[in-house]
Amino acid sequence: MRPRLAPFLAWPRPDGAQWRADLVAGTTVAVVAIPQALAYAQLAGLPPYLGLYAAFVPTIVAALFGSSAQLSTGPVALTALLTSATLAPFAASGSAAYASLAIALALGSGLLQCLAGVARLGRLIERIPESLMLGFVNAAALVIALSQLPAMLGVRAASHASFPEAVAALVRGLPSAVLPTAAFGVVALVVLLVVRQAWPRAPGALAVSVVAIAASAWFGYERIGPVVGELPAGLPVPALPSIDAATVAMLLPAMALIAAVSFMEVTSSARVIAARTGTSWNANQELLGQGLAKLAAGVFQSFPVSGSFSRSALNLSAGALTAWSSIVCAALVAGALVFAADALHHLPIAVLAALIVSAVVGLITPRELASSWRASRWDMAIGATTLVVTLLSAPRIHYGLAAGLLVVAARAVLTRSP
Repeated sequence: MRPRLAPFLAWPRPDGAQWRADLVAGTTVAVVAIPQALAYAQLAGLPPYLGLYAAFVPTIVAALFGSSAQLSTGPVALTALLTSATLAPFAASGSAAYASLAIALALGSGLLQCLAGVARLGRLIERIPESLMLGFVNAAALVIALSQLPAMLGVRAASHASFPEAVAALVRGLPSAVLPTAAFGVVALVVLLVVRQAWPRAPGALAVSVVAIAASAWFGYERIGPVVGELPAGLPVPALPSIDAATVAMLLPAMALIAAVSFMEVTSSARVIAARTGTSWNANQELLGQGLAKLAAGVFQSFPVSGSFSRSALNLSAGALTAWSSIVCAALVAGALVFAADALHHLPIAVLAALIVSAVVGLITPRELASSWRASRWDMAIGATTLVVTLLSAPRIHYGLAAGLLVVAARAVLTRSP
């Protein structure tokens, strides 16, 4: 189906009940999105405030130009990890050069998604086997969780290490853990997991962040461990980095990877939303909407964004009826940028790490993985290859996806099936 250039012009005028439902849902998602945005920027190797930039204008653009009303777009763990893994060999995390490369990734992957949407390639990307995506996401979630444990516990991290090497380094470093850091991180993680299990709609992330900020300020934690620190107050302004042809050529494979992987993540969320609401969605429209959101992220000095499975599920369960809920969420993020920058100063980095770990735990789905492997021997081969190679090749997790696609290609040749 051909995407429309301005689908928001066809939105029906919401009535009072719809406004109230979307206001409640947008507020509910915002109290999760704000601390998550700070955490995912850290995961991407960028200053925390850039996560708030990624959760502002890109969220609005995706809502205006997408097709799934309850899909929540912004910074997510998977694209943040891909950003970090891609850029680590080329620049130091947090540097100006690194930030420029992250912006280039957002612009390039966004442009590729827009072109794919205009060319109506959505259904083609959707045909990537579920077993491949499950293997990749489960392995990536384990890699992400492991990458955050050193910051959460106050131990030295192993840089650019494979999964087994990172596990060994973590175990060796445990005796030297900084106890106040570990206390903040472990307590935050336990509370987040308990709240999610017992009260799934409660704003656990916000509550943990507020309490952690107060405790950190009270005890002077920044003298012992790292905190978010100073954040620039105010809204982001549009700007473009200086990008030459050599940089584009260097990053082009990563741009294509981020475009494809993030759309597979969006597809998973959109399918669930469509099944639960009885509505339809347009894959090509979502490609265009997500591409424009990434372009907006780049223009407003941030990193690649995508549809969030966890926040989309929360948006749906909170009663969102239209895409106005995402615009409400973005407006509240803007309010945090303007009014809450000083309040976030004392938030411990260990708590941000705990927020990431608690979020990606939900992406580890052994039952779904096993079920996909039982479908056929080929599905088992695709899923297992993707899972194992992704773990062993971390932090270059795109090797796992490439290995899985090679098995898919082998199946197509040997069985003559698509």
